Amino acid sequence: MESKIFTPKTRKKVLISNDFREVLISQETTIIEQRILVVILSAIKEEQSLFISVKSPIKKTEENQLSFDDYYEGWANQGTVDFLLPLNDLNPDRRMKNEYIQSALINMANINWLRLKDETINGYKAVPFIIEPGWNKKNIFFKMDKAVIRHLVNMSSYFSIKKDLPYQTSTSNTLRFLLWLLKYKQQGGIIKSYSQILKELFIPKEYYEGHYRFERDFLNNVKADLDSYNELSFNYAYNKGNYNFLIYYTKNSVGSGEMFSSLNNLQTDRALKYLKKTRKLDERSLSVLRKLFEVRGYKELSIRLKRKIDPNLTGIDYVKAVFQLLENE
Repeated sequence: MESKIFTPKTRKKVLISNDFREVLISQETTIIEQRILVVILSAIKEEQSLFISVKSPIKKTEENQLSFDDYYEGWANQGTVDFLLPLNDLNPDRRMKNEYIQSALINMANINWLRLKDETINGYKAVPFIIEPGWNKKNIFFKMDKAVIRHLVNMSSYFSIKKDLPYQTSTSNTLRFLLWLLKYKQQGGIIKSYSQILKELFIPKEYYEGHYRFERDFLNNVKADLDSYNELSFNYAYNKGNYNFLIYYTKNSVGSGEMFSSLNNLQTDRALKYLKKTRKLDERSLSVLRKLFEVRGYKELSIRLKRKIDPNLTGIDYVKAVFQLLENE
């Protein structure tokens, strides 16, 4: 039997099954790997939707719930399905080096990438997420095991996320934390101890030097990403070892007294702190540079500031050099 080939279609959202959500939370993935994942999920969205039970006040007893094995009966002997994904879907405008994509494919094909339950031995088996990855100048190719597909299309419980989220975030932690947070969406929030949060996110307790580092290096970046690019985000408060998370829709809440700023402002603040230390800037010089960031935007201005300015220039001389650089463009 010939393998079925999926190619991605343009979609605004993808569906993540409850089974696969747990895998993504526990698995350390890069942003490019997350892009590959959402493109795969977008490609099989019709197949996923077949497993979503439509709620109806009238139950038809003669109708049976569609099973995975019934739908994919032809795969019983085949065991795998072929995928073809255009490189442009993973790497718009070719901003990322192809070698990074190739490394991500190789990592996802590693035998230890996925651990799935194996009922035949009453235990678990190691299964690569994808098999036999390959690529050329236009496309990437790989196979996927039926056991992995089962995790993707088990829609008894699922979560919907924006397909372009991994293309916009600043950290790979954003998708993992969002999927963890979505478990408590219906409750509107959750209270958990700091140690329990680390445990559920599969983060070693010694990874951060206390909750202050966790907030600075993890929570603040994730929150800024979600506030800027996602429909759902969160706010939090810490008290005596516990975190209180509030989940909200960004269109209703962002900008109305939230604790943290936009991603642009967060990145600007960090850039200014770095420049203050390395360039010995006083408050007046910092104020001038902040205005520049507000006018130009963090991304545009930071690219230009990465150009070589004499490392010996400090204080007002550095600020003058920045203006001179911008005038010469």
